[in-house]
Amino acid sequence: MDLKQRLAKIQTVDDAEKQLTLAKNYVKRLRTEAKKATTLAEKLALNEKLKAAETVLRKLRQMIFDIEDAIAEGKTALSLVA
Repeated sequence: MDLKQRLAKIQTVDDAEKQLTLAKNYVKRLRTEAKKATTLAEKLALNEKLKAAETVLRKLRQMIFDIEDAIAEGKTALSLVA
């Protein structure tokens, strides 16, 4: 799931926290799957997904306070990237 998809699901501050938790869990799951991968092709594909997921998580963490401020002002979280 990319950043815009995650931001589109955020309507409240609780939603922001939930998306942050879901993103963390997704990264953890990809790390575990990458460790368990048996072939090099699987491992490379999972590492690409992991890299993208870590980027989304990092951006979400950096934006979390801006997201909360936007929600408090009545804007959507998606308006921060559009």
